Amino acid sequence: MTAEILCVGTELLMGQVLNTNAQFLSKRLCALGIRQYHQQVVGDNEERLEKAYRLALSRADVVITSGGLGPTVDDITKRVAARVAGKELVLRDEAKEHVERWFHAFHKEMTANNLSQAMFTSDSILLPNAHGTAPGAIVPMDEKGEKIVIHLPGPPIELQPMFLSEVEPYLRSRSSSILCSRYIRIFGMGESEVDMRLADLEIGQNPTLSPYCSLGEVQLRATAEADMEEHAEEILTPLVEEIRKRLGDVIYDIRRDEGGSLALSCMQELKSRGMTVAAYDAMTCGLFGSALMEDEKGKQVFRGSRIVTDVEGLSQEQQEREAEGVRREFQADVGLCITQNSDGDAMLFMTDGRSCEHMDIHLTGSWLRRRELCVKHALHQVRRFIHRGE
Repeated sequence: MTAEILCVGTELLMGQVLNTNAQFLSKRLCALGIRQYHQQVVGDNEERLEKAYRLALSRADVVITSGGLGPTVDDITKRVAARVAGKELVLRDEAKEHVERWFHAFHKEMTANNLSQAMFTSDSILLPNAHGTAPGAIVPMDEKGEKIVIHLPGPPIELQPMFLSEVEPYLRSRSSSILCSRYIRIFGMGESEVDMRLADLEIGQNPTLSPYCSLGEVQLRATAEADMEEHAEEILTPLVEEIRKRLGDVIYDIRRDEGGSLALSCMQELKSRGMTVAAYDAMTCGLFGSALMEDEKGKQVFRGSRIVTDVEGLSQEQQEREAEGVRREFQADVGLCITQNSDGDAMLFMTDGRSCEHMDIHLTGSWLRRRELCVKHALHQVRRFIHRGE
């Protein structure tokens, strides 16, 4: 099955609204094993929207729209889709009652134009909206129902729960295959070296391996397709194990979703060992501690920071004194000193009271870029420090 996302709204084309709906839908379609080859964004123009529908239906089985379901004149998504299908919009009682209940619940008077939100083709499957006035719909676009359009509301707070609760089960029932993926996160090895080590694995058809980059990191997505999840896992597992073998400890996280981060991995590994950390922070302006606290459980491992802004070029002995000082002050297992030299390079010193490690890290770019990279290096080195001897 192939799908195409068609986002409707001039505000998207003008950059007034960030198109997070396309990102969310793309991730969910990938998780469902549904292929995507194209996406479109179209303004509130009937002629151009009709062309976009016809193009999408010529190359995809499912077209998923977002936006344009409201009561105003420029909400044209349903009307144009109905015209492409050769059908008429009619008032659906179930949808009308939903819209009326919504206005009644908020003690608002419903103007007549709001009834347009209850207009659908007679054969549409209505999708309830628990967070807004406009229902969604699944619209057959041909007699056999082989081509469908799925209308979703534009606000993410409405679109996302509607997709998860209503659309996903429907798409699963139509799909003959599923995808299983692993997201492999890497720090401490550049994209070119990762590619060189894994080049022969990246040309496979099933499973597939795709690299992505972010600041200082590389992420791999390994994906297998099969008729059942168990079979997909059997295909995927050998690839993941081979990647582990070739890359070693620069891999800091492997998971089924994209939710990982260096900070989360560092926090979880400290927590699993019952360890805590405190920092003397003379470079990141508190960003190191903030990163560890991105998850509520971070308070279980992060004791605190002493933040200074006018210190640079500390000697190694001074760094050791500051790291040990915050370790004792905050009663932490690991003390970390983060500072910089006169060239803007990061200097890290860690101690647990028995052993210590020191490293200088060359950084380039703007102050904000160097600060963010410094945080990532600090998190990575804390992870390595607590792993030593294992």
